[in-house]
Amino acid sequence: MSFLRLQHVSKAYGNVRAVHDFSLEVAKGEFVSLLGPSGCGKTTTLQMIAGFVEVSEGVIELEGRDITRTKANARGLGIVFQTYALFPHMTVQENVAFGLEMRRCPAAERRDRTAHALALVHLERHADRYPRELSGGQRQRVALARALVIRPPVLLLDEPLSNLDAKLREEMQFELREIQRQVGTTTIMVTHDQAEAMSISDRVVVMEAGRITQVDAPLSVYEHPRNAFISTFVGKANLLQATVEAGADGQMFAKVGPLQLAVPMGACAGGDAILALRPEKLYCTAPGSGRCEGLVHQRFFLGNQWMYTVRSPLGELLVSAVNDGSAPHEVGQSVGMDWHDSNLRVVSSGERA
Repeated sequence: MSFLRLQHVSKAYGNVRAVHDFSLEVAKGEFVSLLGPSGCGKTTTLQMIAGFVEVSEGVIELEGRDITRTKANARGLGIVFQTYALFPHMTVQENVAFGLEMRRCPAAERRDRTAHALALVHLERHADRYPRELSGGQRQRVALARALVIRPPVLLLDEPLSNLDAKLREEMQFELREIQRQVGTTTIMVTHDQAEAMSISDRVVVMEAGRITQVDAPLSVYEHPRNAFISTFVGKANLLQATVEAGADGQMFAKVGPLQLAVPMGACAGGDAILALRPEKLYCTAPGSGRCEGLVHQRFFLGNQWMYTVRSPLGELLVSAVNDGSAPHEVGQSVGMDWHDSNLRVVSSGERA
């Protein structure tokens, strides 16, 4: 039986549906991220789980118990807000212990649990400091310790790393995941950062316009996106307009510009399709080789890789190449273009009108 279950949950504000028919089952100890652009309904979904926003339709169950109409303070969930919401007049230790005090936890147990939570986030030596005396990463850890100290059945994270700089955010991603694994708390995180969701989640729920578009393991979401939106929102992708036709020998092929390509799984016979090809799955070859010719239009140095835009008979393609120390391609240079058939993905397919 699933630990947390949302069944056909919707939220409407007048005639506007912020979340529509959202169904999800989360296993105990699982780390699930709700991923999508601003306005897609992910934060509203989290707030309905937390009890801050009333559900318009549907049911939310926790350990088989219906909590749809249960007050937020009676659900016992741990929450880390985007702004951390620490009490500025309280020390780190007092902030972490606050939830236990509200639950009338005995003083000795409160001290032990607070000390354990601070040790978990490596802040034992900062127990007597105030939030203003801490770095952004340290404040984030205090908020996490405060949420975990009450031993919640579910931990809810609302864009928990968005206020950190890029380097610290990357470091905290892995620290957050390690802490979650140690504690084993079922965790739901809201984020618009694809790398964040992909790097630390067991499963990713991609949302668009209030609806779930795909629920999958991070690798499956990236390698097998279900539509064009996911293929470009989760990473980068070259989208190729194709027409699926039958050859003289009866074999099907996808016609993309002047090229005839093997038909990827999911393409509709006799129909139009949009194929996706990730930039790192494309590679440049010597001029005159490969599937087609291209001309390097732009290049960008990203440290561990080079990113090129290449003009080709298929349109302008984005190509990434590992920075292995070899000389990069020059702007204006002619190159061949190639890829493996197995790396083409169908992200939209339909019968021709």
